[in-house]
Amino acid sequence: MTAEAYQKARRYWLSMTGATLIAVGTWMVVDARAETGRRMPDEGQQHVPEGTPVTYGHSPPTSGPHWPRWARWDVYAREVPPEIWVHNLEHGGIVILYRCDTPCPDLIQQLGEVYRTFPKSKHGHVKLLITPYRNLRTRLAILAWTWLDELDEFDRERLVRFYQAHVDRGPEDVP
Repeated sequence: MTAEAYQKARRYWLSMTGATLIAVGTWMVVDARAETGRRMPDEGQQHVPEGTPVTYGHSPPTSGPHWPRWARWDVYAREVPPEIWVHNLEHGGIVILYRCDTPCPDLIQQLGEVYRTFPKSKHGHVKLLITPYRNLRTRLAILAWTWLDELDEFDRERLVRFYQAHVDRGPEDVP
């Protein structure tokens, strides 16, 4: 084999190896997101006048019409309306919803700890909103733009995986 043929074969195999690594890496990222919830239909992202009630196609909503203001990233004891937190999802934030049929101070304490210890987003702060939601079918749900994972019990590792897979991935890149 000539030196020129050797170099040509070497470049071919290096490029094939690189392409394979890129394909495997892309598959792993897609697969990691698929393991952290299920994809929901995109119901749009139009703003409607504040106070306008919105009927969503899915509950809890992970996209759709919403009011032009969003909520501060925080833990809320009173229910934040979906017309507000859907806007937080649009900005690449994560929302954890919880339902307590009877007082649940232990769960609320765990969620507060999650908020204080979650990793920061690329904007340098935890991009997480936690609110009660009376229409929840399960005890907990974690949402991102067009993504949903429902949990019957608190699972910190699962919440962290979802957060890391989906934070800062909304249609608008806003802190």
